[in-house]
Amino acid sequence: MIRRHFDDEQQRNRRQSRRFSLLAMPAVLIAGIPLCIVASPVIFGVVVIAASAIEAVSPPDPERWEGFRRIATALPDIWNAVRGRGGDVPWGALALLLIAPGMLVMLVAWPFVRHLSRVAGAGAILRLIPSREPAVASLAEQQFANAVEEMAVAGGVPVPAIRIIDSPASNIVAIGLTADDATILATTGFIGTLGRDERQAMIAHLVGSVRNGDLEIAAVILSVVETWALLTALLEAVIYPGSRALVRDFLAACRKVIRRTLDAAEARSVMDRLLGGARPDPMAVAEAFMPRNLAGVAYGVLVLIPLLATVGLASIAARHASSLFVVLGFGPWFAAAWRARRRLADATAVQLTRHPAALASAIRKLDGVDVEIPDGWPVYFLFPVWVPITAENAGRVHGGGEMVGMRLDAAARLETIATLSAGQVTAAPPGWRARLRRALGTPREAATALLWGAVALVICALLLAGSFALTVWLLGLLWALPRALFPPVPHS
Repeated sequence: MIRRHFDDEQQRNRRQSRRFSLLAMPAVLIAGIPLCIVASPVIFGVVVIAASAIEAVSPPDPERWEGFRRIATALPDIWNAVRGRGGDVPWGALALLLIAPGMLVMLVAWPFVRHLSRVAGAGAILRLIPSREPAVASLAEQQFANAVEEMAVAGGVPVPAIRIIDSPASNIVAIGLTADDATILATTGFIGTLGRDERQAMIAHLVGSVRNGDLEIAAVILSVVETWALLTALLEAVIYPGSRALVRDFLAACRKVIRRTLDAAEARSVMDRLLGGARPDPMAVAEAFMPRNLAGVAYGVLVLIPLLATVGLASIAARHASSLFVVLGFGPWFAAAWRARRRLADATAVQLTRHPAALASAIRKLDGVDVEIPDGWPVYFLFPVWVPITAENAGRVHGGGEMVGMRLDAAARLETIATLSAGQVTAAPPGWRARLRRALGTPREAATALLWGAVALVICALLLAGSFALTVWLLGLLWALPRALFPPVPHS
């Protein structure tokens, strides 16, 4: 068996994890493309209606209206061009209208989401999982607190706050935004299941994770996930009153950010809903569209039903397309980067405890017991061990759970830990071939990365095509409506 020093394993995983930061921005930008299905028709419709109202009282500008017409009828023009029948397609205007608005909204929204997350602090996540202070009368809980303090001192990080989760499940987690506000939560089942060395090894894993900056990386992951949740709310705002309320509260919070009047309670209120991955309640949607009087019937027939049949259906299609893109396009890359962080934390735990066997024993034991904390599903990837995602529990996964594959497989993890050595290992500096192999990973990992890259490209193409078709279809409807309401004034 090839033995590796824990420093080598740390350096290897740090290099792999740096790739994560490059994914966040394109993940936010490209995921915003489906938003154009809602944003672009609104922009186009407002411009065309305003222009139509102006042209109703003044002579029209033929060139201006020809530009609007070419955009609105782009779909048949493109179809004719594909079949070789000619067609002048305004590609530049279409690219600007069908891609830029959604990307711009997401690009602006993401920094605000990150700022709200920082203002809300770790409390936004801690509130998801009920916990308490360690009981003074409990010797086991006080010993656990002492072990956390010892490992924090050994790891050179501020001593995290300590909370206890009353649950028979055996698990532990570090939550926070930075090492300065970290909190370690452990279940009563965890404290009672593992032995002293095993508990210390798992604590060292979390302390190492805090020291290596995983909380900051997790905060970026959560900000991306929360921005995706905001995207979903924007797409559902047409048909779901709860989504409209969330968007309204988010915009109000953003205004307070600009004015520097936002407090932590307001930020937590918004982040709780974004992180919680709220889904529309069918009864609430049905009640919102239930007419209460004659005016409501008229409003439903003349406004709501056409709205649902056009923008509503398009927004539903866009939301599912975006979710599919997130799961298959960026999910595997985020997951691979996060698994690298978990392996790095394992290597750091070996460094702190000099006892790889204890870490392996703890993981082996936790793999055979109940580790699921129901309230922990929104941030399940923060836990060092978790249950596999299956068809039975997939319905409970939301938020960060959309990115499947965030957990380490126990067997592969134990195999890696078995190769770690706490002793000094001398070796010649690696050559360029060795560095290239480390950058690409194993042949299997490289092949998997290439496969997912191809899948992501295909998904991007399908996403662009679907968004393009639906958006241009809506533009055509919006072109015909104001022209019927405001017939252009003929030239004198």
